[in-house]
Amino acid sequence: TLCPSRCTGERGRGGQRGQAMRELRSSAFWRAVLAEFLGSLLYALLGLGASLRWAPGPPSVVGAALAFGLAQTTLVQALGHVSGGHVNPAITLAFLMASQLSLPRAVGYLLAQVLGMLAGAGVLY
Repeated sequence: TLCPSRCTGERGRGGQRGQAMRELRSSAFWRAVLAEFLGSLLYALLGLGASLRWAPGPPSVVGAALAFGLAQTTLVQALGHVSGGHVNPAITLAFLMASQLSLPRAVGYLLAQVLGMLAGAGVLY
């Protein structure tokens, strides 16, 4: 559905399509999409940056895993109140499949996350 079950009370005021349009026009929606973009950018930058070969010798697998884990934890804590702190497209898809996220919000998050990851990788390139 376009809207999770908690939004079903909106049927009398335009239904699910009306709810989706109201959501797209809200500043909270765009603030959350921007938070997901920035969070994904930082996630890629921190995680991939730790995976690069900076010193002589191979990069540490444990160091890279810790960098990704700590980056994810920090970003969820920092952005959770704005967007839920998904940062990862797999989490966004899981929330969509569980009807915990509306379709317009999921699409906005997914686009922002992919573009953010590409931007983060581009900064390192």
